[in-house]
Amino acid sequence: MTRPPLLPSIVQILVRDSSVPLGEHLAPIQQTPPHILIATPQALFDAVETDPDAVPLAHLSTVVVDEVDCLIESVPKYPDKYAIKKLERQIRRHPGPTRLLLNRIYSTKEINPKDRPRWKTPRVDDRRRDDTLGKAPQLVMMSATLRNHLKGYLLGDSGWFTKATGNLVRITGDPSSHHRKEVEGSASFEDQADMTVGGTDVQHHVLVVSEGGGITNIEGAANAIAVSEHSRLSTPSREEPTEMPTPSELAQAPATASEEAGKSLRVYATTYLKLIHSPDDPSPFNPNSMEAIAAAFALDVPSVGMLVLPSDAPVNRAVHDLRLLGVNAHPLDVVKDENGRMHMMRRDFESTSEDPTLLVSTLASTRGLDLPELSHVFILGILDGGAVDSYLHIAGRVGRFGRGGSVISVLADEHEVVREDGKLSKRDEPRMMGTMLKKMGIRPVKLEHFA
Repeated sequence: MTRPPLLPSIVQILVRDSSVPLGEHLAPIQQTPPHILIATPQALFDAVETDPDAVPLAHLSTVVVDEVDCLIESVPKYPDKYAIKKLERQIRRHPGPTRLLLNRIYSTKEINPKDRPRWKTPRVDDRRRDDTLGKAPQLVMMSATLRNHLKGYLLGDSGWFTKATGNLVRITGDPSSHHRKEVEGSASFEDQADMTVGGTDVQHHVLVVSEGGGITNIEGAANAIAVSEHSRLSTPSREEPTEMPTPSELAQAPATASEEAGKSLRVYATTYLKLIHSPDDPSPFNPNSMEAIAAAFALDVPSVGMLVLPSDAPVNRAVHDLRLLGVNAHPLDVVKDENGRMHMMRRDFESTSEDPTLLVSTLASTRGLDLPELSHVFILGILDGGAVDSYLHIAGRVGRFGRGGSVISVLADEHEVVREDGKLSKRDEPRMMGTMLKKMGIRPVKLEHFA
């Protein structure tokens, strides 16, 4: 019987690790060249910069770029022409490893908009490469969201795609017949949540936390409606009270309460009461917001939830704060942490747990993850300056395979912040969220445990 080929000859991975020299990462790749190389752009760029022969780019047959909207920055259609020029200069000075790699592979160079005559209207195929000059590898680009300005850059100014007729294939979602073809390229159309990610039974909730610790649904939220039978089967919920008790009331909860929900709530209340009497190192997180997340998690999540933090937030500190509130929180690390890998492998969609898990991650580490057991995503604050794409990517972690799910944003009420110039300014997160949801055609639904 023929022995199957060894895995390293089929696929290998190239990522950067500050504790391991680049040469050690490259050694197995050069010793056994794989059929498929999976790499981060920065690691691959560093490798070919250090040694142009380390990875034979000239012999590639296919190049696949996932999450292209994150890896290749483009200039949005801002109404402010000065903001556009500033961003254009920034991209030219710091083009990013993905852009530099593709320029090298397809022998193109960046074009300065100033070099194009003002009278000339650029055509989409002006910069497409000419395959008669030499065959280049097939290029595949993917993303759940692909903005019009990025599509224009990729198909025009980038020079990465071919001019050859019939060699460009676009695969998109199936828009509803109610959407006319002429509006599909509009900015308002590309913001729509149902055209992007998430299932039809995904509900969006927004909790607003006041300075005094009060937790309410965002103004204008719709009353909760009965979810579909399919959604109920997909995301079983706990037996739960209709009103949110105070921590003191929860601590005195009777033993006859629902065994599963009561256990989690009493643990939450007891640890909360201990916390307010235990001094601790100052946390960068608003304790009222963390309490809101802990309460909603205890009341609503049957098995696995995820909390997504801003990209610069300390994940381990958030895990620490949540554990003090009785939450079974873990940092999401699919490489080093067995807990993260375990939830990626399971396919038990209808599972419940006596001690549900909350995986904590940042925006950057969450994109593209598929966690089949995940029923709830919590978002702390406004991510990425209120970018619609970022919200859609995070919301897309639930509602997969036609299942239901919930996206719960936890916001601070209007408050003052210190700007970079040292001056105070007001930050109104509920207003920012309302504007963003309106763009996506989403009306938030009240989370029934809160006012």
